[in-house]
Amino acid sequence: MATSKSADVMARFLAMKPAHVEAHCKTGAELMAWQQEEGKKAAKRVADQNRQARIEKILGRSGIQLLHKDCGFKNYLAETDDQQQALAMAKAYLKDFGNTHGGFVFAGNVGTGKNHLATAIVRNLIEQYKAAAIITVAELCQKFRATFDKSSPVKESDLMRDICRLDLLVLDEVGVQKTTNNDYEINLLSQIIDRRQLQLKPTGMLTNLTHAEMAGLLGERIMDRQTNGGMWVPFTWKSFRSRKGGKA
Repeated sequence: MATSKSADVMARFLAMKPAHVEAHCKTGAELMAWQQEEGKKAAKRVADQNRQARIEKILGRSGIQLLHKDCGFKNYLAETDDQQQALAMAKAYLKDFGNTHGGFVFAGNVGTGKNHLATAIVRNLIEQYKAAAIITVAELCQKFRATFDKSSPVKESDLMRDICRLDLLVLDEVGVQKTTNNDYEINLLSQIIDRRQLQLKPTGMLTNLTHAEMAGLLGERIMDRQTNGGMWVPFTWKSFRSRKGGKA
């Protein structure tokens, strides 16, 4: 019966359309298939928006810090060849997002624009109805420690689940843990990255460490997975944070 109705609707539509207009569905079956596909897309958008809403409720903010809310590709200062290369690689990562499960590491000096480009990627993904967030390791650990309180409305397992379900998680200030000698932060960081890798969820990292130092901090296995299908982008130029109002 449904097929018959779809065929009738399709026939009336084809009879009414102007001759120069090409219909993307020509049969009742094609119309039903198109409707089902559009329904799946709509359901996925709602699910993605719900995941983003949950993570924003947990973080107490959107996936982007207020300081970096205006950071995008268009206002990234790229004066040198190296800076233009970093910008091109960030854009390429966004364009290819979903086709690979590799993450990225933006590594280099402070004030060189690592956070700016990472935020640009996160902003674009959120606009595409993806669930994404950028957060410092210290803030993330603080959120997990808060779950230890018996009165916490958020359980540790639920927080871990939502963090690991993000389409993209960008971890800022990876490597500060090396100087603080905080085993809890290092273990939590490794656990999150490892779980996300096993679930084929990419993770971005912003760090001042070298590749060898990152491998020493997180382990060779995690770093091998991180850059397999992903990218390591060096930010080797001097800081231009003072020229950008402190947003680099």
